[in-house]
Amino acid sequence: MNIDYSSIKERFSFDCLLNVSAKEFTSYRIGGQIELLAYPETEDEFKSFIRYCHSEKLPINILGRATNVLISDKGVCGIVVSTDKLKKIEMSNKAFSVGAGVLWDDFVLLTVNEGLSGLEKTSGIPGSVGGAVFMNAGAFGQEVFDRIEGLKVMDLSGKVSFLKKEDIKYFYRKVEGLENLIILSAVFLLEESDKKELLKIRKDILSQREEKQPLDYPSAGSVFKRPKDDYASRLIDSCGLKGLRIGGAEVSIKHAGFIINKGNATAEDVFELMNKIKAEVKKKTQITLELEQILMGEWEK
Repeated sequence: MNIDYSSIKERFSFDCLLNVSAKEFTSYRIGGQIELLAYPETEDEFKSFIRYCHSEKLPINILGRATNVLISDKGVCGIVVSTDKLKKIEMSNKAFSVGAGVLWDDFVLLTVNEGLSGLEKTSGIPGSVGGAVFMNAGAFGQEVFDRIEGLKVMDLSGKVSFLKKEDIKYFYRKVEGLENLIILSAVFLLEESDKKELLKIRKDILSQREEKQPLDYPSAGSVFKRPKDDYASRLIDSCGLKGLRIGGAEVSIKHAGFIINKGNATAEDVFELMNKIKAEVKKKTQITLELEQILMGEWEK
């Protein structure tokens, strides 16, 4: 499909960047080229852009903060639309309507400073509200859907609707039915609590993250989902895989659940290491690890 990306860029007033390397914006700091990366700043701009792409039958992919994504070295064909600029927050008593582009930890800090509980243990989770909702992110016994009331979403034809929590099927690190929808915002309902206690909990959790996680290297957080009644990091460690390296990608010595970019890693290095970990854990424990991170682009089998 021969697409004139320059004419698309000229058609819209918001940022439409041509030939952007995924190294520039993904947390792994690796990956190939994006032919056009669009940043609509309002829901109306989003609607206009998505409707145009739909009418022209242009291939599109949706991306948030790219902190849980591995983009192929071959890049992503077509258009990537980011929700990163959707940063509007509205508060009414204990309820918040939060744009998909708001950084998750910024939102959590806001709730803690307001003396509202329910999300404080998710402090330090990287990425945006949209990404956190999409995968039902969580930590320390709390997860995003504990406090969600509903989602404003847009389909790939530009139609906007509101999904109530009771109409959404959500599980541990998985939400069904959002694959072909764009999360525009989410509504959360929290509870009043003691601000000092919430700040203490937040401080303790951030300290634990700094102590236990390899935050000084590029990564995309936990690579695999937690297996039933166990931990992926414990299984990987028990198989002697800490420090295992392919190219510039390494299983972190500090936390076996992370793959880190030690420098000049390729996306293929990380992908091969993921597969090697899965194979070794399966061989030695008979447990099949399930990928938590999202793969974008083309991959070798």
